[in-house]
Amino acid sequence: MWLLTSLLCLSLLLAHGYQKEIIGIMGENFTFPVEIDQKTVDIVWKKNKDKVAEWEDQKLTYYSPLRGRSVLMKNGSLTIVNLEKDDTGAYELVYWDSVEEHSLNFELVVLDSLPKPEINCSTSDDELILNCTANFQASLNYTWELSNNPHRYRNRELSVPLKNVDATTNATCIIKYSQTERSSEISLTQCLPEEKGHSSHKRHRTILYLLIALTILMVILGFLWRKGIIKLGRRTAQNNSPVNGSGEHEQLYPGNSQQQSNSERDRALDGNEVALKDKQIVENGVNQEEVPQDAEGENGEHPDNSSSCTKGDLKA
Repeated sequence: MWLLTSLLCLSLLLAHGYQKEIIGIMGENFTFPVEIDQKTVDIVWKKNKDKVAEWEDQKLTYYSPLRGRSVLMKNGSLTIVNLEKDDTGAYELVYWDSVEEHSLNFELVVLDSLPKPEINCSTSDDELILNCTANFQASLNYTWELSNNPHRYRNRELSVPLKNVDATTNATCIIKYSQTERSSEISLTQCLPEEKGHSSHKRHRTILYLLIALTILMVILGFLWRKGIIKLGRRTAQNNSPVNGSGEHEQLYPGNSQQQSNSERDRALDGNEVALKDKQIVENGVNQEEVPQDAEGENGEHPDNSSSCTKGDLKA
């Protein structure tokens, strides 16, 4: 009984051809894997038993739903441009050579577009461990690329020595299925713990902070100098120098200098007042001497208090 069932199944496979399941990705161009060695006379492609493309009597014809987005070659291969979800189904290739009819059967499954891969990382001893994952219905090909290494690593997991990691090193994970690829990139410094890694990155960041602080300080000093709040050291030294003739003591004690100037001005005013008084006294003295002379000159006589002699005194 078992032998009879096996023979029946084998006869069905021989009658209808071998059915192969193939997978395509939505949005890509897909070509059925057909290899025909002998020369063909007529070719017909069917989807779910309905014609979609035909080569008959040297005439090429396309039918819906593949009209305008499929290409049939003379060797029997059929290419569907920009796969859609509705392209999923059972396809059959029937061709005739000069002797007999042949057929090949395919089950096409159209999957969603490839997702963007996710990168996870961790550290172990002196190595950085990178792991790439993608949620997809079929097996994927994984490839790693490092920005500082031209070599490509074909694996889901990648180990990188910590000594080879610096602030500029990036890692890229590439996944591929059929003709479609997707990729993700990560900076390796993001995977290093603060207490263990990226010393060079910290050093560059510290230098940047110092430069920013220095720039801010210079701007503040320039602003204060323009406002006159602070003065340059060289200018202050020149103002305090005794070469200017003001004297170091005057610069250090400007209030005393002002008081000294006021005292000298007061003494000068007092001196002028004394000189003016002396001049008045002299003028008064001159006037007193000139009055008796004038009196004597005018009257020809001595004043009453004069010691001139009278006739009486002569007689006596």
